Amino acid sequence: MDDCPRCGWPEDETYQVLSRHLTSDGVVTYTRCACGEVQLRFQPYDLGQIVSAGGLSRPSP
Repeated sequence: MDDCPRCGWPEDETYQVLSRHLTSDGVVTYTRCACGEVQLRFQPYDLGQIVSAGGLSRPSP
């Protein structure tokens, strides 16, 4: 996984878990970085790596 694209916070140090949902393919988790960036993470049920996508919403400066 990469660091937060907005502030560089390490993604392996999750600041806050907003929600977690089971799907037919794996677990979808919405997290919030220390800077406020909301990120979506997907963990397939197989033992592979976590796939993440950041930048879902950006708080107004």
